[in-house]
Amino acid sequence: MCKQAHSQDMQFTQYFQAPMYLNPAFAGANVCGRVSSNLRTQWPSISNGYTSQIIAMDHYFSDINMGGGLMFTNDVAGTGRLKTTTGSVTGAYNFQVNRTLALRFGLQAGFFQRSVDLNALTFGDQIAKGGGSTQETQPRNVIAPDFATGMLVYSGMWWGGFALHHLNKPDEALMAINAFRPLKFSLHGGKSWYIDKESDYDKNSRQMSVTFNYRSQAKYDQLDLGTYYSKGALNIGIWYRGIPLKHYKRGYPNHDSFCLIIGMSKDRFKMGYSYDHTISWLRGTTGGAHEFSISYQMCKPKKKKKRTVVICPKF
Repeated sequence: MCKQAHSQDMQFTQYFQAPMYLNPAFAGANVCGRVSSNLRTQWPSISNGYTSQIIAMDHYFSDINMGGGLMFTNDVAGTGRLKTTTGSVTGAYNFQVNRTLALRFGLQAGFFQRSVDLNALTFGDQIAKGGGSTQETQPRNVIAPDFATGMLVYSGMWWGGFALHHLNKPDEALMAINAFRPLKFSLHGGKSWYIDKESDYDKNSRQMSVTFNYRSQAKYDQLDLGTYYSKGALNIGIWYRGIPLKHYKRGYPNHDSFCLIIGMSKDRFKMGYSYDHTISWLRGTTGGAHEFSISYQMCKPKKKKKRTVVICPKF
């Protein structure tokens, strides 16, 4: 019988398209208000794999130098349809250090609900009894508060920051035994530059970007590191996920996947697709991961008061 299991928060290859999930300080970091959604299907070759979704909206209130946002997530995993649903409200304050440098501080407060479908599971005593009722301890739905914070520093063509999630370490146990969600720390950043120097302000000029996202939760950690090319409406990127040379124990290297990303933009709409090609010992059995993102910007930036904004890959 399995008495204990370990898991981490859901993750997204296009983490820059889920900014408030990455860091609460991103709330309102865009020039205009934005509505966005991400859908990730992980390990589609395995029956009842993982499906994760985010729906978010945020806006910047220039009169008070603050951004605000709402975010809802849903994650379903496994045969028992272990489901985690969250809802949160986020606020971030923007502090302009000088004409080119700014700081942002964010707070996020919300809740999560976890549940499992017992009827979809088969226990050992059911097999021994030929399908009879199980005497296992019945699980329960769990609803608990959850809090996060983060900070960003950015200027022109670069940005960096960190975030702390699950500050209160909420109890997410479905059984009688306590199971406190461990604190998650993430460190992230990026740098962009123009290839066509003579057309720095031309929307069709070519850009290159590098970006990373390191996260650590309990004894597990992982790094996303990638580069990204954009020209006009087209965006293409390649990512590596893992930590080279690191092993959790013998035979278990920290290698996960290579990720290919393509994005298109049209007026205020942006769409992205990414595919994760598994390179761990699970390769050939999981089917990798497919991820889609879409966002809509609620105004034209040129009509808003100009200010320093966070420069990230722009799907």
